[in-house]
Amino acid sequence: MAPGPNSEELKQILSCGLRGPDHGRLKPWRFLMVQGSARDKLGEVFAQAVLARGDCSQAKVDKSRNMPLRAPMLLVAVCEPQLNSKIPLDDQVLAVGAAVQNMQIAISSLGYSSIWRTGDMVRAKEVRESFKVSSDGSIVAFLYIGTAQDSPKTPAVELEPFVSDWI
Repeated sequence: MAPGPNSEELKQILSCGLRGPDHGRLKPWRFLMVQGSARDKLGEVFAQAVLARGDCSQAKVDKSRNMPLRAPMLLVAVCEPQLNSKIPLDDQVLAVGAAVQNMQIAISSLGYSSIWRTGDMVRAKEVRESFKVSSDGSIVAFLYIGTAQDSPKTPAVELEPFVSDWI
């Protein structure tokens, strides 16, 4: 929901992201902002991607068209890896993920909310082409940014199932 961050807050958010862990300091990321009428254009790209798959109902096309309208702003995180680097591809993708996570923390600290989405659209040819993602690149996140209608309750997490001593 609206509002989303203003331009000064957006600079803070992006600055936090760009300070994320980055093995080799390769900066394998590219971030694209989608706001205003660009969200409608992205919705059309999403609809075309669904239509290109062929096995879809009009309801599914309409749902995909409306996806970018769920928030006043989307940040698209793209990894464009340097394949000639000694830094492994996994590390480069993780660097982009760490940048997105840093941005989510900044978004939250400014009183906004965000949802990290991927799904079929990150692999759709039409979507990749619209964001000029290279054949080696990948869309790591569609980060929906805005103001939450309600504050979801986050359940407590038990550490024991996930953490243990080695040896």
